[in-house]
Amino acid sequence: MTAREHRPVAAIRDLAHVDGLPPEEARARSAVLREFEFRITPYYAGLVDWSDPEDPLRLIVMPEVEELSGDQHFDPSDEASNTRVRGLQHKYPPTALLLLTDVCAAYCRFCFRKRFTLGTDPVHHVRPEGDLDSAERETTLDITEGLRYLHAHPEIDNVLLTGGDPLMLSPSRLAAVLTDVRTVPHIGVIRIGSKVPAFDPARITPALTRILALASRVDARTHVMCHFTHSRELTPEALAATTRLQDAGIVLTNQTPLLRGVNDDPDELALLQRRLAANGIAPYYLFLCRPTRGNERFALPLTEALGIVTAARARLNGPAKRFRVVASHATGKIEILGRTRDEILLRYHEARDPADQDRLLTWPVGRPLTWLDEVVAAN
Repeated sequence: MTAREHRPVAAIRDLAHVDGLPPEEARARSAVLREFEFRITPYYAGLVDWSDPEDPLRLIVMPEVEELSGDQHFDPSDEASNTRVRGLQHKYPPTALLLLTDVCAAYCRFCFRKRFTLGTDPVHHVRPEGDLDSAERETTLDITEGLRYLHAHPEIDNVLLTGGDPLMLSPSRLAAVLTDVRTVPHIGVIRIGSKVPAFDPARITPALTRILALASRVDARTHVMCHFTHSRELTPEALAATTRLQDAGIVLTNQTPLLRGVNDDPDELALLQRRLAANGIAPYYLFLCRPTRGNERFALPLTEALGIVTAARARLNGPAKRFRVVASHATGKIEILGRTRDEILLRYHEARDPADQDRLLTWPVGRPLTWLDEVVAAN
């Protein structure tokens, strides 16, 4: 089936319907599914080796009982503090986020917004201060309030459409949002965060591509922030989808977390970045896994993560090593720069408090650490 002929195919939402997964594995995860949903496209299910518990693509989407354990919370980057009106976050002066949907083509088990994507209980949603209506979801397609906020804040020059995955919206609904955002005169860049090119590339139809292209001007581009996490996701189908976007003038970049068991091997990480660059998808961010409820199994100690990245970069050409290694901390995006013999060096790449912008931080190499709360407190 070509992209032109693509019709939505029902997502697989029941582990019992996954071909190749032993029935006992599905039954063993029933408690997890009461709290965190499962969803996968038939396309992506066909890429997974369900017989291998260590298959990286399986780890991305497969529910595990560890998701119900641990003392981590649902908002590790304190997005509640950045929520100005329903569905809009504003953390850094030039950037606003519009959260349009809670649906993705498939659900990553490490999602830092699992409070409203995978999560079945809306009690964990964050809302604007004073909005206590638990019946309202955190995301919204009605951007009336958000649009009013954007018009009132001329310091905002780029908007990230996110969720959930905005490319799961119908083309007409997405077109309406893009048209509205383009009415804000000081918005130059519109970014769309999406894993659809990896999870369901046939969804990138010519019709959808035209809608994205119409929202892009020579002096005000539309960007798609892809989420390719492992090199096996860069299939011929996925690369055909990204090529359609590129041919329409859409700017493509990639961001992914560094995840234990998925892409924490220097050879795999280098292969991913190399293939992205070779296909014109600029490596952008490599994130530390955020300490969200149940994500401990994916997290890497800071020193280990830095060692993996250093080894991978040694294998890469210039375009492939453009990515920054960052942690999206509550206080800002903190970049991990490198290390001396004794210390790890970090810097505020973006800061919630302008006084922190570009401030350097340090951490002793020998002290174990997986998240940066202690770093911030110590500096």
